[in-house]
Amino acid sequence: MRRARQYLNVHSFGVNIKDFLGDGTDGAVWATTNSTAVKVFERPGGYFNERDTYQRLKEFGFTESIEGFWVPEMHGYDDDLMVVEMDFIQSPPYIIDFAKVRIDRPPDFSEETLSDLEVKGQSLFGEDWGRVKLLMATLESIQIYYLDPNASNIVLRPRDTQ
Repeated sequence: MRRARQYLNVHSFGVNIKDFLGDGTDGAVWATTNSTAVKVFERPGGYFNERDTYQRLKEFGFTESIEGFWVPEMHGYDDDLMVVEMDFIQSPPYIIDFAKVRIDRPPDFSEETLSDLEVKGQSLFGEDWGRVKLLMATLESIQIYYLDPNASNIVLRPRDTQ
């Protein structure tokens, strides 16, 4: 939380932390009083993946949505603090969390791994798996390889109806 507050003091004067949204293997996220979210990263790899993904999305004009999924727009970042500030999206369908992507380097998965990923995707997303695969294919068309498709990061409908 210290780095999140530092970031806001330097980059978003007058904006404060409102709510803790959660944490995971890559870092922690807080909502702000400016309807944004700040994500503080634990490791440089995840931070640079997320920052670079938002920059790539903007470069290709994906600042609001991709294949019908809302995508947060990055409002700012700080390389020293490893913090990204982005839109706070709550209305599905949306995609978030780009810390585990690969940029410009497609993964070299074996046929067995690809088959396992297909089974896992069908299990997680059911009839919506085709929609999720289209989303991921569009990301891949701009050299963003989304390696962490799960129901926390790719949200198709409100949480209580999933």
